[in-house]
Parts: sequence; C-alpha cells; structure tokens
Amino acid sequence: MQRHPRHHPPGFTLIEVCVAIVVLAIGMLGMSRLTVATVAVQTANAHLAQASALLQDSLERLKASGYGTTPPGTVTNDYGALGHYNPSNTTNTAFDYSTYKRVTSIVANTPAANMKTVTVTVFWQNDTQALSASTMVAEQ
Repeated sequence: MQRHPRHHPPGFTLIEVCVAIVVLAIGMLGMSRLTVATVAVQTANAHLAQASALLQDSLERLKASGYGTTPPGTVTNDYGALGHYNPSNTTNTAFDYSTYKRVTSIVANTPAANMKTVTVTVFWQNDTQALSASTMVAEQ
C-alpha cells in the first residue's frame, strides 16, 4: 500500500505569525528608545550652540569696545532679560534667548597692571547647564 505524505497548505502557522510579531515589536521598541535618545541629544546640542553663540558675541563686543569702556564688576542678565537678542546687530538672525542667563565678570589689573580679565558665563536649564569663556583686554 502506498502512503501519501501529508500535504501542508501554503502559508504560515499561527505560532510563526505570533513569533514574528513579538520579534518585530522588540525591534520597534528598541528603535523608539533610540529615537527618544537622538531627540534628547539634538536638543542638548541646540542649547549648547545657542549658548556658544551668545557667549562668543558677548566676548567679541567687549573686546571691540576696548579697555576704557569695560568697567570692572559683574553684570547679570537674568532669565528672560535677553529675550529676542540679535547677536552683533545682524539682520534675520534674532534668536529667542529668554531661556538663558548671562553673567559677565570684569576684573581690573588681572593678571597684570593695565589689563582686565573678562569672563562670560551663559547658563540655561535653571543653572544646571553652563558654558564659560574668558579673555583679556589690555590698555593700548
């Protein structure tokens, strides 16, 4: 007597479909976490770039104004005080700096006589993040 092999209809079984869905769900979950992390890094980089532009512009303005017009002391532009600050008075480049705080400190006769050390620090996220730079201005 001749045996006939079992004939399986084409397609997938329910178990195969369920396993494929689980594997796909795990992959999608990993991709969603990666997307969230990427957005967080991009946001941090945007804050750092804006703080860097604000810091550099402040230092350049102080250096350009010269030794005589930079009185010693500390000036703080608190959160919200900068608003839509337009760096270097250029057109079409105004950014919203209301979430940044800038502290400018000028110390006279440091590191030598007739020299001033200028330090600008930019804070954001309620002082949890900061960027700082210093330069020296000398009497000519």
